[in-house]
Amino acid sequence: MSERKYLIESRRYNGDDGKVSFDSWITSANVIEVKHEEQYIVFYPLEGENAGKKHYIPFSNVYIVREL
Repeated sequence: MSERKYLIESRRYNGDDGKVSFDSWITSANVIEVKHEEQYIVFYPLEGENAGKKHYIPFSNVYIVREL
C-alpha cells in the first residue's frame, strides 16, 4: 500500500495589494499531528525549500486539506 499524501493550504495574510495570500505544502499522513487542545495541526512538508522543517498551522488559518 502506498503512502497517502496530502496538500495543505493555509491563508497567510493580506499582501501589499490587499489580497489574501496562500501557502501550500505536500505532506504525508505519517507526519501530520492534530493538536485539538491547542487548535493546531503540526506537520513536516515532504517537498520544497521547507522540506523536513516542522510547521504549525492554527485551525483558523487552514484553508484546504486534500488527498492527492
